[in-house]
Amino acid sequence: MKAIIMAAGVGRRLHDLNMNKPKCLLTAGSETLIRRSVNLLISKGISDITVIVGYKANLIRNELNHNITYFENPFFLTTNSIMSLWYARDILEKDVLLLNGDLYYEHSILDYAINQTNAVVMLADSTRIENADYRFGFNGNQINRFGKHLTNRETDGEYVGIVRIDQSFIKTFKQTLQELITAGKADIWWEDVLYSFISKQVPIHYFDVAGTFWTEVDTLRDYHYLQNWITSQDRFMPN
Repeated sequence: MKAIIMAAGVGRRLHDLNMNKPKCLLTAGSETLIRRSVNLLISKGISDITVIVGYKANLIRNELNHNITYFENPFFLTTNSIMSLWYARDILEKDVLLLNGDLYYEHSILDYAINQTNAVVMLADSTRIENADYRFGFNGNQINRFGKHLTNRETDGEYVGIVRIDQSFIKTFKQTLQELITAGKADIWWEDVLYSFISKQVPIHYFDVAGTFWTEVDTLRDYHYLQNWITSQDRFMPN
């Protein structure tokens, strides 16, 4: 299994906090977000790690001293994450985890993702509805609604930002990725490739990580939420 970390974005909502660095370089505890993700992946036996960079790519390269593969999206200012993944399409061959670079998560979340057996599984959290960002609706163990526009009533969980795609689905996934890029859809999220299958009745599954801590760090509020959680954990650490 390999892992691809999406880290090309600018993160404009955090410029006052991160001093014009990529947001994956924010420090949480003793490590930056992206270094922590890389270390956790390696601890789970995943050493084939690719990072897709764009904004101030050299800072991310300098941060990671492991044997990382890099792809660069030179059009990060005018495109979205689908274009970033397009640059790494040739390495989409086997089982793969795709993760957002601005994530902080407990290590058990990786176990959940790694151990999935369905062709496509998107991690979600059914406890995060009231303040959810990207929202999912469920039907059985599949996703049937998605988007930031969903109301609380229509929402069954929040997207975590981690997806596992089995090698059995990779060829189909890459074909649809190419179709969307060829159609000029460079300004959409890479996850929109998966969402396009839902209307075709192709199952996109979810796994509920309820009860496990995670957060994307998109805003100052997210960062304070994370720092408060880390502080609360430190209180219970043995001396």
